[in-house]
Amino acid sequence: MKTIPIVIAMLVGFPSIALANSTVLQVRESFVKARVRLIAAGWHADPNAHLASGEYMGLDRILVQNGYPEIDYCSVDKSLCVLQYIKGDQCIRIHTQGEEIRSMKIEMWSNDCRDRGADEQGQKPPADVRYLAQWKNDCENYGQCRGINAYFLKLKKKYRRDHEIMTILNAEKLPDQAESKMK
Repeated sequence: MKTIPIVIAMLVGFPSIALANSTVLQVRESFVKARVRLIAAGWHADPNAHLASGEYMGLDRILVQNGYPEIDYCSVDKSLCVLQYIKGDQCIRIHTQGEEIRSMKIEMWSNDCRDRGADEQGQKPPADVRYLAQWKNDCENYGQCRGINAYFLKLKKKYRRDHEIMTILNAEKLPDQAESKMK
């Protein structure tokens, strides 16, 4: 009789262990290298990552600006970040440590899906498009308008076949670079 609960526990537990191990993630390995393997294995950024955590600040701002829309959040006081990937209805949540992208190391991971925010009803634009909207509003305040046009063009190229996102991007009015430099 005792073997039945053990067998049930093994059947329930092994799929999640197998899922995490199938990506061959290792503690203390380079996040950038592990990410390449994740993408090759069919994982991609959770398009709603960071939706519940608010504005992009600090390292999460740098990550999304450099093509890592899977960022869910980074801590302010330490260089700890959480990144979220999905593949169908499966999730991988990676915790990293490091102050620069190239030095980020994996601390741990799980097959947990991120907590959903109350405002996540309906379809939201992907993280990089939401970031553009925030950046264009903040760039003049922080003196970071340099590069916004290049980032905008990069997004237009990336989403050129997605009519809904192109509609959003085409509606964006970017700050005038020459005007920003005069202020």
